[in-house]
Amino acid sequence: MVAGCGVRGFILAAGRGVRLGPLGERLPKPLWPLGGLPLIFFALHKLRLAGVREVGINLHHGAEAVRAAVGERPLGLEARYFFEAEILGTAGGLKNAEGFLCERGEPFFVLNADAPCGADLNGALDHHLRGGFLATLVLRQSPEAGRYGLLAADEGGRLRRFLRARAPGAAQGLLTEAMFTGLSVLSPAVLDRIPGGRPCGISEEIYPPMIAEGVPLGAVLTTAPWADVGTPERFLAAHEDLLAGRFLPEFPWPGEDHVLVAGAPVEWGEGRIEPPVLVSSEARLGRGASAGPFSVLMSGATLLPGASVSRSVVFPGARVAAGARLDRCIVGPGASAASAGEEVRRSVFLDGEAGSVPFGD
Repeated sequence: MVAGCGVRGFILAAGRGVRLGPLGERLPKPLWPLGGLPLIFFALHKLRLAGVREVGINLHHGAEAVRAAVGERPLGLEARYFFEAEILGTAGGLKNAEGFLCERGEPFFVLNADAPCGADLNGALDHHLRGGFLATLVLRQSPEAGRYGLLAADEGGRLRRFLRARAPGAAQGLLTEAMFTGLSVLSPAVLDRIPGGRPCGISEEIYPPMIAEGVPLGAVLTTAPWADVGTPERFLAAHEDLLAGRFLPEFPWPGEDHVLVAGAPVEWGEGRIEPPVLVSSEARLGRGASAGPFSVLMSGATLLPGASVSRSVVFPGARVAAGARLDRCIVGPGASAASAGEEVRRSVFLDGEAGSVPFGD
């Protein structure tokens, strides 16, 4: 089934991105670029491809910046915004948009703004409707599932375990453990279980008691690519996956303002690119500068003479000092990275700040 005009989408975009450190405070996480495109646009593209025409977006940290970047009709979708003066959590954010989500009496999609995933939304909707579930979660099988919290589904496509909560009765066949992708299909009746007027987390207060009570919840398993950008280390790893072709967007990419340079090394301006590198046509490489494998140079990014970067992301308007060498670094918007000839690894540079902030996953 392809989502019709009655099926709406909701993007959770109010989080603060605390794990991203100081740059997460300055730039809202939904606007962090993955492959030159703000993360929230991966969710918007996914909803559009699923046939959704109307999308709700909750906002808190950096609300005006997110709204300005997304606009009123992103990708032809009609956007409705729900500002939270106090951050309400995943369930509280849905409750705050209850009128919008329940208006047509149809199930709706829920996506995180910051976790792109290639799973099939309409397949999840079909499963949700066939099973008569109140909620259907898209789960990903991964060797890393344990670090995100283990859930389990049975062979009938029913969610049998949510973290420590277990469903009563016998499972249908074997259980498969997996992690939650942040993609789900919810029926309006779920919102009846969410308290209004206060913060509420859906993983903490809503799903565990539903599981324990035997409420029918569905699960769809996938092995589709999924990107975690929650920390600087993971942000860089997501770019490596993207540039290596392990994670491919579901829409034409890269955009017109970026070029993915693959194959043999090439001269670029007065410098050199050692692929794979994603580079904006507006980026500048000085004499003897080099952009090494798995790096991203966005619009206005500048490598001064002799500078080199590898496995790094250089944001718009940022500059890397002459002769500096960066490895696994993030240079924030408008920031100046390193001193001449300095070598820096695993660090974030911020505009207006002297030095850098080191990180480790």
